[in-house]
Amino acid sequence: MKLKKLYKHDRGRQIFRLLPTDSNKLILEERDRKKKEAFFSCFDINTGKKLFQDFQLDEKYWIGIRMVYKDIILFHHFERPDLPKHKGIIAFDINTKKVIWENQNSFLFVSDDKAIFFTEQYGIRKYFSIDCLSGKIEEDLTEIEKLTSVKENYDNYQFSKKITQSEFELMIDSKFKKKICNYLIKEDINFVKKDGIIFFSFHIINKNSKFDNLFFASDQDGKIILEETLNKGIDKIEPESFFIKDNFLFLLFGSSGFGVYKII
Repeated sequence: MKLKKLYKHDRGRQIFRLLPTDSNKLILEERDRKKKEAFFSCFDINTGKKLFQDFQLDEKYWIGIRMVYKDIILFHHFERPDLPKHKGIIAFDINTKKVIWENQNSFLFVSDDKAIFFTEQYGIRKYFSIDCLSGKIEEDLTEIEKLTSVKENYDNYQFSKKITQSEFELMIDSKFKKKICNYLIKEDINFVKKDGIIFFSFHIINKNSKFDNLFFASDQDGKIILEETLNKGIDKIEPESFFIKDNFLFLLFGSSGFGVYKII
């Protein structure tokens, strides 16, 4: 097994979400906090070709992604900028690059191509659905308890887990261990193993008493097949900086960059 670098992306904006879809697309949400603007882009996951870039809605900042369903991005508003509660749905078709419908009522979930909403008056709820693909409204949904909510499926994902340095040293080749032990590692190591490849990242203390975040991938013989510096000169330990979906490795570079690699 080996890793093939596909592409990197960094436009200097803070990455908030990186969402691979089941149709081999990659949705990116970036934010400019100073200007208070959010930008959404979509890539072909294999080639990095941009299907659209820097898409914005009428609301430029207080907007987010509720979920992606069958190449439809379901955006949500917020009830108020100072409250995290979501409000309404705007459905955007990735392929046509158009908003296909929107509704400002209370959204519940998606079930069998239908987005389920409700209205409430005098304590009485009335449910209705909207066809996700056409926008057609079906009033008075009476059998809501029989519907099954579509859940985001993480079965094909692998997220790193934290292990101690002593646990990690038991797993790696002696030559590789010697290289790693030359670093002054701070706290635990983020670790994943897939198809005979070990993926891991850790923080070291650099000469300026700051932290650098390093990433390595090693084959089962202890040979390093990928080495990257994900961030340099930071003040705090970062959370997870990589994940795997299917046969794709996603690395996060600082707060504004990412790289995509294929496991082949």
